[in-house]
Amino acid sequence: MNDALFYAITFIFNILSFLFVARFLLQACRVDFYNPISQSFIRVTDPLLKPLRAIIPGFRNLDIAAFLAAVLMNVLLIVILSGIAGQYAGNPLQLLATGVIQVTLLIIRIFWWSILIVIVASFIAPGSAHPALGMLQQITELLLAPARRLLPPMGGLDFSPILVFLLLGVIERILPQLLVSVY
Repeated sequence: MNDALFYAITFIFNILSFLFVARFLLQACRVDFYNPISQSFIRVTDPLLKPLRAIIPGFRNLDIAAFLAAVLMNVLLIVILSGIAGQYAGNPLQLLATGVIQVTLLIIRIFWWSILIVIVASFIAPGSAHPALGMLQQITELLLAPARRLLPPMGGLDFSPILVFLLLGVIERILPQLLVSVY
């Protein structure tokens, strides 16, 4: 019974965390506000973020309230699962560090999958105007544009995603080590 309960709670909190991180990335990457998919994320997350924004303002194009809501979802998940298991969750600093690292890892995974989907879609349906693909292209451009300046296209091929995948992979492997050092 505990496995099913752990799974259900983890699933719900991970979905909420994903929604808040997506909202954070949509604003950070300056994705088209009028994209129907962007509008869906805004409609779903606004009821929870409006009260939080009254306390925590944004900074430039960063939605700090959405980022902190995602961190809070991860911290609450740890606390709830630890409580169900009858274990000590950790001190508040450890919980906060774990939440920030988990959200950062989620952001890395979203970038990784977005780049992969954009690459595959460029071969399958080049020039597609689907709103989801347009949104993913705008999200990935935040990382791919600087990589393209470092590695210009060679023979019509864009190798910048390889450089970004390498960088994301290195960061993804370093972050859990930081988490271990906090504990």
